[in-house]
Amino acid sequence: PCVELNGITEAEANAVMENWPDDLNLATVNRTHKCYVSCILVYFGILDTSAELTLDKYFDSGVIDEYAVASALNQCRFEYKDEKDLCERTFGIFNCLRIHKLYNL
Repeated sequence: PCVELNGITEAEANAVMENWPDDLNLATVNRTHKCYVSCILVYFGILDTSAELTLDKYFDSGVIDEYAVASALNQCRFEYKDEKDLCERTFGIFNCLRIHKLYNL
């Protein structure tokens, strides 16, 4: 879905991630936005183009505590394991992780 990935600026990517609603209803989000968020995750190197999370560099640098997110990460991956659509899968996993973060502070 990322035809022109270079068209996303870092400021735009950060704005989308920082302004994520706490109570997002996935059914109300259009596909274009889901694909845009997927592209942002690719831009930041959080996701590869096969919809696999690539968090090793964040774990290795200490930005993300691997042990703190392992349970939520596995649960979210499992929840969306059968989703074949790249945009739906990545958006769903990311939103799931955000929900875990919000309710487990």
